[in-house]
Amino acid sequence: MKRRDFLAAVACGTGVLAGCSTNSGPVRDPSPTPEPTPPPGVNTLTEEKPLPTPDAVSDETAARSFVETHERRYVYNELVDGFGTTQPATDITVESTDAAVVYTTDEGYYLLSTCRGSAQYYDPDGSPRGAGRNAASVAHFVGSDIHRRIPFNAYRCAEPIVTDSGEGDEDRSSARFQIYDFETPPNYDQPDQGGHEVTVRVSDAIGEVVLDRDYQTSLPLTVQPKVTPTTGEYSLSVSTTDGGQVQHDWSLSGAIDPTWWALTVLITHSGDVTVQTLYPNEMVGLPSTSLCTRMG
Repeated sequence: MKRRDFLAAVACGTGVLAGCSTNSGPVRDPSPTPEPTPPPGVNTLTEEKPLPTPDAVSDETAARSFVETHERRYVYNELVDGFGTTQPATDITVESTDAAVVYTTDEGYYLLSTCRGSAQYYDPDGSPRGAGRNAASVAHFVGSDIHRRIPFNAYRCAEPIVTDSGEGDEDRSSARFQIYDFETPPNYDQPDQGGHEVTVRVSDAIGEVVLDRDYQTSLPLTVQPKVTPTTGEYSLSVSTTDGGQVQHDWSLSGAIDPTWWALTVLITHSGDVTVQTLYPNEMVGLPSTSLCTRMG
């Protein structure tokens, strides 16, 4: 597929001070005045916590416990880093992780998780400086000594099929699906190379082809927005150049049904292909909106 057929989407998953920003700010003086350090009486948090390894994961309970611990420490460490702030954290709060197993194979377990945290940072002027982190709808594979983590905040956007729905909510007005690749390590330096070539074909109830496209999974997550605005029964067939093949009946009843936005082509850690709806509950399920329509 040509480069122009894809858009890159990166969601800002952190809120620092007034919120997310892509503005790099003014050019700093080459010799800036050093910011004052906290006095000895101020407690600061500067040490990251070690991330666990899945060496004792033997069942769903152990896999879920591993992800819960991993995500709490992951979010804590990001708050320690401070997202570019020059002052250390003085207080960090991380909520309990919500996690759910969504698919199981002989090799391990696939889960979704959400974990939130917040921090306060030292300010010599005494003004409140805070940051929040919401690691929502993160997908995981956990096997024996193996862990793959794919967050829903950086992905490749495929060109939409429906170009103009005529409705206000452009993202939810049409159904979407996504492709996760848990076998291929991401290569962000060469995002058009590597991975699997995946062919997806969607047909409606009378056999009319709605979508017929090839996707390259050199990035671990691809989102296909705006497939169809029409409810009904559809057939989705998936094949890979490695010989994987699967067919799935896709029933679309409307934008309040998770099948409208959470249908997922899943390339497993062993390279097999399955189709799942990744929405076990509203706490960890895939979000009903994405950045893809906004960037189209």
